Amino acid sequence: MKRNVYLNSVDLHTLETVFQNILQRINLTIDVLEIDVKSSLGNITSKPIFSKLTSPSYNASAMDGIMVKSADTFGATETSPITLDKSKFEYINTGNKLKSPFDAVIMIEDIFEEDDGNIVIYKASSQFENVRSIGEDITMNDLVINKNHKIRPIDISALISAGIKQIEVFQKIKVCIIPTGDEIINTVDDLEDGKILDSNSYYLKNELALLGIDAYIYPVQKDDYNSLESVLLNATKQYNIVIFGAGSSAGSKDFTKSLIQKNGLVDVHGINIKPGKPFIIGSISDSIIIGMPGYPVSTYVAYEYILKPMIFKIQKQTLDENIILNVKLGKKIYSSLKNHEYVRMQIGYINNEFIGTPLNRKSGVTMSVVKADAILVIPKNSEGYETGEYVDVILLKPLETIKKKIVVTGSHDLLFDLLEGEMANTKLSISSTHVGSFWGIMAMKEKLCHIAPVHILDGNDYNSSIVKEYLNDEYLLIRGVKRTQGLYVKKGNPKSIKNLTDLTRNDITFVNRQRGSGTRILLDSKLKELGISSNNINGYNLEVINHSHVASSVLNSRFDVGLGVVSIAKIYDLQFIPVGFEQYDFLMTKEFHKSDAYHVFESVFKSDSFIEKLTELGGYDVSEFGKVIL
Repeated sequence: MKRNVYLNSVDLHTLETVFQNILQRINLTIDVLEIDVKSSLGNITSKPIFSKLTSPSYNASAMDGIMVKSADTFGATETSPITLDKSKFEYINTGNKLKSPFDAVIMIEDIFEEDDGNIVIYKASSQFENVRSIGEDITMNDLVINKNHKIRPIDISALISAGIKQIEVFQKIKVCIIPTGDEIINTVDDLEDGKILDSNSYYLKNELALLGIDAYIYPVQKDDYNSLESVLLNATKQYNIVIFGAGSSAGSKDFTKSLIQKNGLVDVHGINIKPGKPFIIGSISDSIIIGMPGYPVSTYVAYEYILKPMIFKIQKQTLDENIILNVKLGKKIYSSLKNHEYVRMQIGYINNEFIGTPLNRKSGVTMSVVKADAILVIPKNSEGYETGEYVDVILLKPLETIKKKIVVTGSHDLLFDLLEGEMANTKLSISSTHVGSFWGIMAMKEKLCHIAPVHILDGNDYNSSIVKEYLNDEYLLIRGVKRTQGLYVKKGNPKSIKNLTDLTRNDITFVNRQRGSGTRILLDSKLKELGISSNNINGYNLEVINHSHVASSVLNSRFDVGLGVVSIAKIYDLQFIPVGFEQYDFLMTKEFHKSDAYHVFESVFKSDSFIEKLTELGGYDVSEFGKVIL
């Protein structure tokens, strides 16, 4: 057999050539399977997955303690404690359902029990204090995980909490490893001069296992051309990737290249790296054939810098980097001085600077881990960090992924979850934080986001006048969508609610949006027109952060009505009483409007696929999207 002389050849490939040219041509057709979510660890999703229920589905105690009516605790201080008799509280354990009429929980360590069973308290409780509210973790139709996402243990927890039983995933890549060489043996019991234990195969198998791939190791094959050819061709009928261990160099018994050439195509033989130079990439039928160098360190280098990135490309995954990143805080972070604290962070790249924003810090919010880009470690005895301060964070996601993220801060709408799903087919992603329209404007003013969705009614004007008041000519207001706002009530409208005047009825409990949100501003404007005082609305001061939380609450027996958009009512199967149309627009800098990122955003927004999804939800008019208003 002729030797494969190549080591001094001017045709050696560079890593850049391999990645820019060779690997771009490599593609595998992977089947889609439906599997049990509980057994999905390491699989890669083939489409976005949305929640089917709300978690928690009831108001649950976040602490061991007693249930109380917050109004009964008003005025309690350390110097003026209040005694509650047994009729005004009940004991409750963490996770148990909060009973009516109680609306708060006092921790067991904050009470003093008297001999007669009464309780002494030394601090007033606010409404829903120490309570996990409905939908605090997940709300119906939230995007739980996106397409092309490799499922982690925390994702499975989130999917189960979201009511998901089965998911569609890409079939795992099938890989086999064929160790070759007359000198190679499997067990130390056979070790003698001239023999080498096969360690490379098990190194590769275990590295692949970390990627979620269960590779099969063939018995060691002798250096016999015909026998190797038979094994190789059989393997190509069963496996997507066939890895030959050794046999890729220039020895008289290094048959890998010639076997591939005879039966398929050799793309690469030899890369100018050291160690790892004798590396082969080829194909036979629909299988990729890899020829690994024989030395263990060469195998390590070839795997880490060539094969592993190749597998990530095939699986449409991006390699993570363990890196410490210095970021500017977009929001003040408090710490209690008691703990070494790990804060889940979202990171955005805005105005040539990394901006870090903390996610929900409650222990029960699984999605804060699912969505985290980084971890900020706050040491014990620290009070936290101020807005604008620079801190080091531990990255959980690749830096390039973060740089390609469009940060959206402002008013909530389900369309951004849908957009995030649609963006999976681009090089960009969306990170959306719901803080309300007004605080979205403030975030834009401080350049802490790329897009601020707003819907602020000022007299008869939506958005324009309020934007002029707070922002200068660096910014643009872009027409978004026209959407319908109205009252959410239970199916059949059991309380016969007809309009906003019914909110003042004694038998009606309302659930409101947070101060600064466009929906709250709309409500206040309508109430003013009708001459209705908010003091006459039961539940006016109970605030939730988005339309989904409003809908989740209305489904619960404690609440009768809330205000929100029609699309969410449809998803939650609630009856909808229209209040009126509004403009939901997008605020951004002129610089961002000119960027490639905005053009991708605009293209996805105008796509037939996205418009079809909005149409299915109902209540949206996108005919003027993209029009510059200011």
